[in-house]
Amino acid sequence: MGQALTPEEQRAYNAQIDQHIQRATQALGSVGKRALTAQQKTSVAQIHGFIAQAQQMRSTDVVRAKSLAERADILTQDLLSTVKR
Repeated sequence: MGQALTPEEQRAYNAQIDQHIQRATQALGSVGKRALTAQQKTSVAQIHGFIAQAQQMRSTDVVRAKSLAERADILTQDLLSTVKR
């Protein structure tokens, strides 16, 4: 079960989750029409998985959901660095 957080902490975590998911989603949109390697396609699938898990978990464990959203965001930034080469 998730940690007990104040309503203010809940709002802060949810705002951060939204930011990470929005940044990852926008970045995925920018690479969506490019030809990707098999490894890049695997990364895209992982990122989508992390986003979906974060959205599912935010109602039960906002701390873990934030961690998943951060992972999606970081993976997306890594993906962008390989696509731009």
